[in-house]
Amino acid sequence: DFGFPQNRKRVFILGINNKHLKIHNELHKIFNDTINSDMNKVNFSLWDAISDLPQINAKTKRNSSDLESNNWGYTFGEFKKHNSEYSNCITANKDIFSPLLNHKAKYNNERDIEIYSLLKPGEGSNSKSIEAINPYLNRGDIFKDKFYKLRPDEPSKTITAHMYYDCHMYIHPFLSRGLTPREAARVQGFPDDYLFLGSPNEWYRQIGNAVSPLLARVIGKALNKVLNRIYEF
Repeated sequence: DFGFPQNRKRVFILGINNKHLKIHNELHKIFNDTINSDMNKVNFSLWDAISDLPQINAKTKRNSSDLESNNWGYTFGEFKKHNSEYSNCITANKDIFSPLLNHKAKYNNERDIEIYSLLKPGEGSNSKSIEAINPYLNRGDIFKDKFYKLRPDEPSKTITAHMYYDCHMYIHPFLSRGLTPREAARVQGFPDDYLFLGSPNEWYRQIGNAVSPLLARVIGKALNKVLNRIYEF
């Protein structure tokens, strides 16, 4: 609805004090009008959100969450000023010059990497291309959505905390790995200078459980106008 690079359905409930019931309809209109005015202003795809980030590969060494390299990524990467239309949208300070944060690939075994490589964007667990090596094929009723390669030209599917366990449902559209925490954070709308703490898996949990900062900005603007009217009442 807002043109941000993710399909994410969420419910927000706005309440007011009983003493403001006389202007309830007015407050409701202010809120709705502000929200609606921010719809369809932009139209970002997944690729718009992540295409300018370094291309790294899946980690192939088990139990090595602290291990970092040019191939697998870094917690604190090279200093770089991102200047894509989308990075400018999510970063308030356009002149910021910071290290690339939390851009590290998750570990995958050889079988998963092969599955990732065989799938085409938009394909999932029922694809013929992975039928011979899909370990969940006989349990399709339970794991029908176990694998999914994201489409670059569309918004991403909902970023969730499940990425803490694996990124099979969030396969990079062109690389044989899941999205990194920074790529997931980009999709959610976190600015590039936002550092996630804890283990790499905990980064995914924080990102997946969060409200999109982009949408929070829209809602915050609407709430600000509602509060200004309440203060006048």
